[in-house]
Amino acid sequence: MANQVKIQSGILRILDDSILEAYNESIQGYNEKARDSLGKFSKSDGELTGSSPLMLIQLANSGLLPEGTRLAKREDLENAISQDSDFLRGHYTDFGLALKTAGDSYAPNDLLAKRLAEQFKQRNIKLGEGKLIYFDSLYLIEDENSAYGLIPSLKDGAESSILDLDDFRWNYTRDEGLACADLVRDRYWDSNFEHVADSGGRRQGSRS
Repeated sequence: MANQVKIQSGILRILDDSILEAYNESIQGYNEKARDSLGKFSKSDGELTGSSPLMLIQLANSGLLPEGTRLAKREDLENAISQDSDFLRGHYTDFGLALKTAGDSYAPNDLLAKRLAEQFKQRNIKLGEGKLIYFDSLYLIEDENSAYGLIPSLKDGAESSILDLDDFRWNYTRDEGLACADLVRDRYWDSNFEHVADSGGRRQGSRS
């Protein structure tokens, strides 16, 4: 597996483990449920292992990413694997949240889906057939009513970077609610996985 790829707009690389200790310190002020949801990064062979949308929202807002670096977006990943088909092969890579409907039959996500949909309505964003929300458009709010102890919320100015799910090809997608948007280990584009705090088998790309 390649650990970095030169792309048109820079270099896409797998995050290394140098930020792990500082990241774990950054979540200590959260409630217990939130710490459990966020505290699942680990390391292996110098790389940061594990990820989830909630963890990556925290990381994007932590100030711990190297200067001039941001988390990978779908277009970055598409570009990278077109240059090197082995980049991140065998791993899941989260790049956003996919919101399909204002509510979710998967109970842990129901409150999150409703709150995000409410914010869309307040900002005159039509949910339509669903939206892709990148991590740098979100921040976390503590909420004990959430199954995760947290709720993702839209930042000011996020409107310009919220995209229609239908603008992209997906191999698997949910019909409702909230899901991870990710590149699956076998090169599938997925917006079907509802477990937004799961971190198994993941690596994370960053672009500089």
